[in-house]
Amino acid sequence: MSIPKDIRAELSKCKMVMLDDILLSNKSTLIDSISVDSNFVFIKQPTKCPHCQSKDILGVEVMGAYTGRLLWECEDCESYFLRFTKKATEKYLQSARDLWTNPEDWSYVPPSKFN
Repeated sequence: MSIPKDIRAELSKCKMVMLDDILLSNKSTLIDSISVDSNFVFIKQPTKCPHCQSKDILGVEVMGAYTGRLLWECEDCESYFLRFTKKATEKYLQSARDLWTNPEDWSYVPPSKFN
């Protein structure tokens, strides 16, 4: 079974990360530690970055925080933007705080078995 082009295109606009992968510092809140620009909230994926005007915007899924895109990231200037309010995003991020994974524990799935 192949993935329809529209769904494949949608999936290519997203990346999945662990919380530790995006933490840049150790501040009082996780949002501030990621350096999210909380002046901008985009419920839907923005068409361009409000900083550099790039159209290369990715959805960012944080494992263990929220099922789906939690943040938006500009691929050019690497700025992060909120999808939800700052308070709601912080709550989601807190739920992923102690999550960890070991890639060596992941089983191998051959590409022929991908959905």
